[in-house]
Amino acid sequence: ANAGPRIRAQPVPLETVRLKPGPYLTAVEANRAYLLSLDADRLLHNFRASAGLTPKAPVYGGWEARGIAGHTLGHYLSACSLMHAQTGDEAVRDRIAYIVDDLARCQKAHGDGYIGGTTVERDGKEVDGKIVFEEVRRGDIRTGGFDVNGGWVPLYTWHKVHAGLIDAYQTGKVEQALPVMLGMAGYLATIFEGLSDAQMQTLLKAEYGGLNESYANTYALTGNPRWLRVAQKIYDHRVLDPLAAQRDELAGLHANTQIPKLIGLARIYELNGDADDQTAARFFRDTV
Repeated sequence: ANAGPRIRAQPVPLETVRLKPGPYLTAVEANRAYLLSLDADRLLHNFRASAGLTPKAPVYGGWEARGIAGHTLGHYLSACSLMHAQTGDEAVRDRIAYIVDDLARCQKAHGDGYIGGTTVERDGKEVDGKIVFEEVRRGDIRTGGFDVNGGWVPLYTWHKVHAGLIDAYQTGKVEQALPVMLGMAGYLATIFEGLSDAQMQTLLKAEYGGLNESYANTYALTGNPRWLRVAQKIYDHRVLDPLAAQRDELAGLHANTQIPKLIGLARIYELNGDADDQTAARFFRDTV
């Protein structure tokens, strides 16, 4: 679904262009080699553990060994999907299909649409991050800005996986990614739909990536107005209201937290046509 007149220009689809030999193709090929050097089973480790399935390989180090684990898999799905579109490479597409198939197994084991790789420390032990989402469902919401109930940006990580599955379906052309993505979208939507506006605003003080955009894109893919309503509920009044009123109150705010909110708002404007959303996105762009 596209909103006709509000979209003035569309990017040329990646799959319609092929690079000839030169530094750009060399860069793409280096990127492809790097993507294929990563181990899908290591990226899937926490997702399988969360679902009660035996992991097939050890978890990666760095941030993947910490509470924010799982976001790399989301980025990886997006990267492989774009790589497949750029090159038509089947090995990359097979990698996407493998991951999506494993995520479908994890989702089935959970039984409620959830899939996730985040963890959180409780009583000195590291436990599955799903506990945080279920606390939020009950209205138990605490955040210092980069955590929710002690879990490191679980909504940010959730967005990366949601967006990665959209890319796997749209750009990677893996059909099975759609039902997995919709199950995931439904799990979190039921939590958000049960929260009051005040509870939602407390939750949105924590970094949440471009969750509004992924729900807007889910609406664009399906035409189901439920997803647009959820996208609109993911609206941080504290940061976005001043921008809609063309007031610059951005000093001291963490850039990576704010930029996706406005990209999402621009997408919602494309689909819905609310002038305030357009004003906020344009004013932000011009001010920054």
